[in-house]
Amino acid sequence: MSDTPDPRLLTARNEFANAFGDLARGKRNWQLVAYWMLGILTVVVVCYVRLAGRARVVPYVIEVDRLGQVAASGPAEVMHTPEPRLIASQLAAFLRAVRMVLPAATPELEADIMRQAYGFVDQASAAATTLNAYFADPAHDPRVLGRTLTREVHVTSTLLVPSTSTWKLRWTETDLPLEVGGATRTTAWEGYVTVRLRPPDTSEAIRDNPLGVFITSINWTEITEAGGLTS
Repeated sequence: MSDTPDPRLLTARNEFANAFGDLARGKRNWQLVAYWMLGILTVVVVCYVRLAGRARVVPYVIEVDRLGQVAASGPAEVMHTPEPRLIASQLAAFLRAVRMVLPAATPELEADIMRQAYGFVDQASAAATTLNAYFADPAHDPRVLGRTLTREVHVTSTLLVPSTSTWKLRWTETDLPLEVGGATRTTAWEGYVTVRLRPPDTSEAIRDNPLGVFITSINWTEITEAGGLTS
């Protein structure tokens, strides 16, 4: 009996091995494709979740005629660096909001003014800490002061300190007592605020601080009539 294998048997074995190997390689290739697709899908889902979690506000400017009909519209251009005079106007508005005192009979109006004032303050800065400590003192709380007086604030100057982001402010305050016959008191003040520009990214920020002028530090002092600083 010959030990030489039958050539037909060898051929059959080779064909079976080739067919099985093709199936195994095909399965492995599809597994790799599935893994790649799963990875890409994961990245896409993560990107969509991050985009969905970010509020994006695109302000539009709409021009209307005298009859109230829309004449033109389009997205508002981002003002990266507002003009100094616009920043000065915003700082003056902030100063009037935080130093003015209204009668205690108008708590809703006072709350709205304070909300607008805090809209100019970077909540993660020293300015917010300073204001919170200031208004926590009953001697400075406008709700308490409004029971006995009202205060008018007149901003006299807002000047940018050269080569810095700090502004020098000067203003006068006139306390008008609610009691008949009370004495009116007028004082002069000087203060410094540091400003950071950051475009608003929410509808509330666009409403309260459209130029993105955020105050990061505040320091103010009462001045005597002679021009010196009070003790």
